[in-house]
Amino acid sequence: MNLNAQPNASGVDPMDLLELMFPSTPQCLAIAAEHRIADLLADGPLSVEELAEKSGTHTPSLHKILQTLTEDRVFAEIRPGVFANTPLSELLSPSAEKTQYSMARLVGAEWLWSCWGGLDHSVRTGKAAFDEVFKMNTWAYLGRNPDQARIFNGAMTDFSEALGPQIAHAYSEFGQAGAIADLGGGQGTFLHSILSAYPSIDRGVLADLPPVIEQAKERPELAPLIESGRLEFAAGDFFEGVPAGIDTYVTKQIMHSWDDEKVLTLLRKTREASPNARIAAAELVHRDGVSRFVKNFNLIMLVTMAGAIRTAEDFTRLFDKAGYKVTRIVPTNTAFSIVEAIPAK
Repeated sequence: MNLNAQPNASGVDPMDLLELMFPSTPQCLAIAAEHRIADLLADGPLSVEELAEKSGTHTPSLHKILQTLTEDRVFAEIRPGVFANTPLSELLSPSAEKTQYSMARLVGAEWLWSCWGGLDHSVRTGKAAFDEVFKMNTWAYLGRNPDQARIFNGAMTDFSEALGPQIAHAYSEFGQAGAIADLGGGQGTFLHSILSAYPSIDRGVLADLPPVIEQAKERPELAPLIESGRLEFAAGDFFEGVPAGIDTYVTKQIMHSWDDEKVLTLLRKTREASPNARIAAAELVHRDGVSRFVKNFNLIMLVTMAGAIRTAEDFTRLFDKAGYKVTRIVPTNTAFSIVEAIPAK
C-alpha cells in the first residue's frame, strides 16, 4: 500500500479516511492508565526501558503505546525513547485533580469493546448490542461482575468530580430546596457538589442500588455530611419507588441510559412520591452544532443500553406524558444542561 497516496480525482487523500479506521487511541489510554504510566512519570521524564521495568511491561510494545499517545499529544517524547507527562497525561493518574483514570480504564474494557462489535445489531433493530452479545442488560452484567462495576462506578465518579461543581453552580435554584434527592446518584459525588454549594439545603438523599450505596457510605468526603445529618441514603430500584418528601429530584446522566418507557416510569414515581416537587435533570441535550463528544456518547448509549441523548423536544414530550411541564433548559459551562420541569397544573 502506498502510504503517501495522492489525492483522488475529487481531491481527497485516502489517508484522511484510513486514519479514522484505527481504534488504537482508547485502548492505548486504557493501557497507560492500567499500568499507571502517568504516576511513574510524576517525578520527571524516564526512558521507555525504565518505564517498562517499573510497570512490568514489554519494552518494545510499551514504546509503541507511548509513541501513539505522543502523536495524540497525551505524552511528550522529549528525546528519542524518553517520555514525559503533559497536562493531559496527568489526568490519567488517580490522584490528579479532575482525574479520568477510571474513565480511561472503562473505555478500554473488554465488555465495552464487545458491544462495538454488535453495533450492526443496534443499527438494524434499535436495540442494545450489549443485550445481544451478553444475553443480559448492562446493569445485570455489572451486578454479576463486581470488578467491572467498580471500574464503571469509578468512571462515573471521575466524571462527576470533573464536572459536578460547575453544573451545581449553574443552577442556583438548587438553593431553594429544603430537601433534594439524587436518583441514581452513584457514589454521591454530584450530590456532594450540590450540598457543598448550597448549605441552605437541609436534607440530601442519595438513591441508588444497594451495592452502590454501600460503596458510597465508605467515601471519606461524604462523612461530614452524614455526621451532620444533611445526607441520607435510600437503597433500592428507583423504578420501584423513590424517596418521598422531596422538593427537588435530581438526575445526572440517567435519562439517556433508558428508553422512553423506563424514563416515564421513573418520572411517574417521582410524581407519586412528591406531587409538588420539581425535576432538575443534568443531561446532554442533542441540538444543532453539538460536539463530537456528545455524538460519540450517543452511540455508546445505543450499543450499551439502547438509550439516547434527547433533544429539547424529546424532553418536553416525555415530561408532558408524565404530568410535568418543562419550564427551561439551563446551559452550564460543560457539555451538560439542566432540564427543569415542574408539575403541570
